[in-house]
Amino acid sequence: MTNIIVQMAIAYVSVWFIAITLESPKRTLPFVSLTGALGWGVYLIGLFYMSKVTATLFAGLFIAWLSHLLARKLKTPVTVYFIPGFIPLVPGMGVYQVVYAFIRNDYVTAQASLVETLQISGAIALAIFFVDSVFGVLERIRAAKEREARLKGK
Repeated sequence: MTNIIVQMAIAYVSVWFIAITLESPKRTLPFVSLTGALGWGVYLIGLFYMSKVTATLFAGLFIAWLSHLLARKLKTPVTVYFIPGFIPLVPGMGVYQVVYAFIRNDYVTAQASLVETLQISGAIALAIFFVDSVFGVLERIRAAKEREARLKGK
């Protein structure tokens, strides 16, 4: 448990500096960092119960959901939270392993690493797409209810 907390603290600081590099608004830095750190925590806990790909999917769903909530609460674009928040989940080591295995002519390892890396990347994309879709549908429902209420008021 201590290891998870230490890793989450490191993720918090890392995402903070990434957000600064990406020129996120200063008032959002604590929230952006919290999004990345909590997402990393969900991923680490998920690894106890599921594969890397599935843990990434659940962490991605959490990060995307929290990003949408914070964006609405703080009236900022969702991408302010998405891009830095997902950085800890990006499979950089997997890409490195693919290239290194190709250089060593170890094509079996390269192929296995490539497949896993693509699955992890796909899980991140799927999480973003799913949560964006849900929030889009909820927004349309809210707008339709407002239009209906206006029409009844006339």
